[in-house]
Amino acid sequence: MKIENRVYRFKAERQNSWLDTISTSFAQQLEENTYPLRFSIVDMIGPQIVIEATIVRFSSDNKYAEALRDIEVVTPRKKAFQGSPFGVVQIVPTGIRCEVGGFAGDACPATNLLASTVDFLVTHPNAVNASELNEMAGNILYVEGKALDDFLLGHLALLPVRSNKISTFVDPTGLDYIDYVVNTLNAARAVKGINCATYAVLRDELGVSIEWSETGCAVGTVLNPMAILEAVEHFIEYGTQAVGGVSVIAGVTKEMFAKHLRGEIPNPSGGIEAIITHLISKLFKIPTAHAPLPYYQDIKEKDTINPRASAEFISTPHYFCVLKGLAKAPHLVPLSTLENVAPHLTSLNNIGAIIMPADALGGIPALVAEYSEIPLIAVTENQTVLNMTNERMKMRNVIEVSSYLEAAGVVVALREGISLESLRRPLVTAQQLDLPEEVAPLNEKVH
Repeated sequence: MKIENRVYRFKAERQNSWLDTISTSFAQQLEENTYPLRFSIVDMIGPQIVIEATIVRFSSDNKYAEALRDIEVVTPRKKAFQGSPFGVVQIVPTGIRCEVGGFAGDACPATNLLASTVDFLVTHPNAVNASELNEMAGNILYVEGKALDDFLLGHLALLPVRSNKISTFVDPTGLDYIDYVVNTLNAARAVKGINCATYAVLRDELGVSIEWSETGCAVGTVLNPMAILEAVEHFIEYGTQAVGGVSVIAGVTKEMFAKHLRGEIPNPSGGIEAIITHLISKLFKIPTAHAPLPYYQDIKEKDTINPRASAEFISTPHYFCVLKGLAKAPHLVPLSTLENVAPHLTSLNNIGAIIMPADALGGIPALVAEYSEIPLIAVTENQTVLNMTNERMKMRNVIEVSSYLEAAGVVVALREGISLESLRRPLVTAQQLDLPEEVAPLNEKVH
């Protein structure tokens, strides 16, 4: 099994929606025995679409080959109706230098604000994780990014739980820090009451390292992903309900991290963490999240003037936030249809809006929103290194707002069924529609 970062360029005529277009055209570009762990439209040049993707190559006899041949984006399912309770999805993509959420959990206040306006909010670890801190509100469902994509594609439902039994894998590259990891597990048990008493050191080093995409996004690779998968299988046999992990991330330089602190580039380690957890989510359908073991002894400065990054400096293993998130992370339940989802499950039918940065509309959450005609609230002040705005995507369901404060107001209006145009001025008069010319009934003869 091999993980690679690829760029795909191909011509495709837009169909009913971008998801219709991508689910056929992009899938045709994939080589045999290749699975797209993550991908996003990053540019359009005339009829040419440019996609950056992280893929998994696997052999035909790999034990996970059958599961990896099932590509969810090829068979998306549309939202069937607006269910109750009413929820929203908050997306803060990792590795793209979000102005809000591109640092250490600095999107948590915005996420909690949005959560206060709805019955529940679904988000992914990047939006709320901050080393030792995870202050997400009680009605937030903590769902790993790949699982969240599959939830939005209609393939998974969420089952809220009271608690999870968590196991942790440790990259042997970071054995010098094992005491920090064990102390974090014990502190979480003694102080927070989290069920996280088990961990395992992987048999082989993972070989986790960063890479940069053509657009300047932080991505990366894992040389030995099977080491993780073997450990997760063992955990599940032991009764584990959620999996956390820590590994050392190679390739981050002092100059890179200084640029990140100044807000000039994405967090170098963000993208690779998502790749690790995406693979676990895909193959095991289990809550998961990851934290980097210290890679910064001679890289990070002693302090920072950027408060958004300050949580980076109050922790060594950066792992307690993961344990807090996984402690009550919902279980993932495969769905065969969205037409008759059991009432105790949360599905795409409960989602009334998706909120994300306004210049990052090329990923699965935005494409799903258009496909299922879900309002897509695009926040312009949350700028990223990308330039996939609705000016380029031309989706009819986008509601552009300047800030998360404004986004919260839009969510309240959607929740209450208040027309957005009624809240704006000028309010134009009602428009008359001309009915089509009368057509003679089929049983009436026309002379």
